[in-house]
Amino acid sequence: EVLAVHQLDRVYVLFNQQLQVKRGSLFSLDDTKNNDLIFVGSPAENLTLLDIPGTREFVFQRVASGPRKGDLGVLNMHPQPGEAQVFLGSPSNQATTEDYAVIGLVPGIDPARSVLILAGTTTFGTQAAAEFVCRQDSLAELLRRLGVSRAADLKPFEALLHVKVTHGVPVITDLVAVRKRGD
Repeated sequence: EVLAVHQLDRVYVLFNQQLQVKRGSLFSLDDTKNNDLIFVGSPAENLTLLDIPGTREFVFQRVASGPRKGDLGVLNMHPQPGEAQVFLGSPSNQATTEDYAVIGLVPGIDPARSVLILAGTTTFGTQAAAEFVCRQDSLAELLRRLGVSRAADLKPFEALLHVKVTHGVPVITDLVAVRKRGD
């Protein structure tokens, strides 16, 4: 998450803006009413995400049974043709070589505010999600898939990323699926 926040901070500096960073335990619900927010990390570790509106197309969930019991995955609530219902990265008892991450732009508690969620099933996925929104080429791909020409025109959406990890570094990130939200 530290590397993800560093990437975000670099982008904010380019736009001559300041990024205020808070640990999840210091976050208050008043923050959601008065600010646009960026959450870095999954709801499995960032419990504050459970208290505010979050993703509803790609939802983090632990596997309830079977050989992957307890592993965190991403549940695809409305699979499109050819899409899986559950996306699981590397098993938790092995070195991480692949991960999944979600990028979600959702309305805040105050509909005039927005919440950007950058979350992986591991920290590698979270880092990859932040890097994805901070790189011009990948952001352009996301905007194209959403049918938007400028980031300023973005409406609520959710995107699922597949991340290849080598020696603890996210090296390849592919956009798997994108959903526009109706709100």
